[in-house]
Amino acid sequence: MATLTGTQTQDKETIKQLLLDEARLDLEFNEKGIFYDADEIKRLRGNVVEPKTYGREPVGFSFVLPHGITSNAKFNRWTPYSIVVENDKPILYNDKEPIAEIKFHNRIQPPVMEQRLSTGEKVRSIIGSNQHGEISIGYSAECSLKDLGEDCLFCSINVREKDPERPLLKNPRQISEAYHLARQAGIANQLRITGGFVPERRELEYYLDVAEAIHENYEIFKGVAVIGAPADLSILEKYKEAGYSDISHNLEVWDKNLFALIVPGKSKRNGGWEHWVRSLERSVEIFGRGNVHSNFVGGLDPKDEFIEGIEHLSSKGIVAHFGPFRPQKGTPLEGWRSPEASFHWEVLDKVTDIQIRHGFTTEQMYRGPGSGDHTGRVVRTKRGDFEGNYLDTYKYPAID
Repeated sequence: MATLTGTQTQDKETIKQLLLDEARLDLEFNEKGIFYDADEIKRLRGNVVEPKTYGREPVGFSFVLPHGITSNAKFNRWTPYSIVVENDKPILYNDKEPIAEIKFHNRIQPPVMEQRLSTGEKVRSIIGSNQHGEISIGYSAECSLKDLGEDCLFCSINVREKDPERPLLKNPRQISEAYHLARQAGIANQLRITGGFVPERRELEYYLDVAEAIHENYEIFKGVAVIGAPADLSILEKYKEAGYSDISHNLEVWDKNLFALIVPGKSKRNGGWEHWVRSLERSVEIFGRGNVHSNFVGGLDPKDEFIEGIEHLSSKGIVAHFGPFRPQKGTPLEGWRSPEASFHWEVLDKVTDIQIRHGFTTEQMYRGPGSGDHTGRVVRTKRGDFEGNYLDTYKYPAID
């Protein structure tokens, strides 16, 4: 691995390799965790509170490597990686070898998130925001597949702790008002709406009602509708007509047999694997290449089969998003192990080459179900989309 301490005078290819090394190192942290003294870290960071994370292991804290790659410090006592405070500076070590000084990534919510809607709820109880300028809406805090015994095996939506400040179901008026306040504050250049499984007709009506409410204030919005594959593919056109710029069907796994096993409700209630793929391909005819997405849980599929699947989807104009599988508490896959970092890196390296070859734009790499930075930052690095020796945080372009 190249050293992580670069200078402005290094050539573009050297910096590119340093950034790719940082992205790969982040996967090592995901696998092995980091040891640190929590009191020492807290003293340096001050009274900074990380966002709540429901149903997962504690994320620890976020930090930034020297060239801009952000990572999470998942605590582990038995790991070669550690953060040691030296002269009031946090230094990242691999065993006894110092790697680099890091910076803390303090996720401070925009002030608008604390504003109250006309109905009394805070904006943050209706929408979430991220550093890219996207707001996300999980319209339902529960999934109806639980009552059918058909939950996705990796998903914690039905077992995680519920935030008492967030309503179980958000109505379109609440969403529209929260979106308006966020857009006025400049943090709604992209919208993503998703939720637990609901019957197809109710899902369509809900998404159309949300779009109609937003259109009362704005002629145009950029947003992805994350939905199940509809039985009647002509329904897809209604989402485009309503104003959504993108659509996503999250397959989660590519292997047909694993699809039936890992996501039984999606398989039984939405026509099976073949129908999901047909719906994605039909969506490209409606929304255009690069504006159709599917999310995957990286590490559940066999490696070579997964890469072949992403090649197929990319050739059809479908953007695949994925991140490393992280077993969730209370789910049937709790206690399973995610593959090693080398597995995830080989997949990430090969898939991003495929996506670059098929011409997806940076914005298309980030739009979609929400794991865009995992692939997006590698695509940006390979394309040389950085200045000096630092990869800045991607920001969605402002809506005209």
